Amino acid sequence: MNKLTFLALSSALFLGLSSCGDKEKTDKTVSEEKAPNIKPVDPNKLRIAYYYSDSLREGFAFYKKEDDRITKKGESLQNQMMSMERSIQTLGERYQKYMQEGTVTPDEIQRLETEINRKREQYVSLQSNQGVALEKETQETLTALSKKIEAAGKKYCQKYGIDMLLIHGPGGQINYVDEKMNVTKSFIDFLNAEQAKMEADMGGKK
Repeated sequence: MNKLTFLALSSALFLGLSSCGDKEKTDKTVSEEKAPNIKPVDPNKLRIAYYYSDSLREGFAFYKKEDDRITKKGESLQNQMMSMERSIQTLGERYQKYMQEGTVTPDEIQRLETEINRKREQYVSLQSNQGVALEKETQETLTALSKKIEAAGKKYCQKYGIDMLLIHGPGGQINYVDEKMNVTKSFIDFLNAEQAKMEADMGGKK
């Protein structure tokens, strides 16, 4: 399963801390936020900066937490479906063997057919219900995180007097931008500092 892209199954996403042990681990890796050094790019002193979107997936703790949470759900669903597929296949092979050998009664064949159909219905139900639900949850998580990051970006720009904050990443519309305008590290540290509020706003999903 791809992260946050499972079933849609997206990009995953979007990490905070759900236990004291996790908090102690994150506290050792999250850097202290520092002000970026942005140079004016024109005579009117317009200050433009950018951050790498891919870096948020690894550097922004809350993003990574949500990404991992969705991924684990996707892997669990996938394992259930694979187990059911193997069960259906085993029953199908047994059915073919019985039909070829003619060693069982019609009632036994009927019971086996009923069991195979029941397993198939369970498989379709699992795929339709839990699969669709996970796809919806993934999209909702991505949307909520994007809005939180956008809001935090505005707050970050206001804090450091940045006029424009661009997102740089694969498939984006920025071909080249001077590295001196890169504030990825500073912005990620800012997001991590805002993490507790974001997690509380999103209901502390587990």
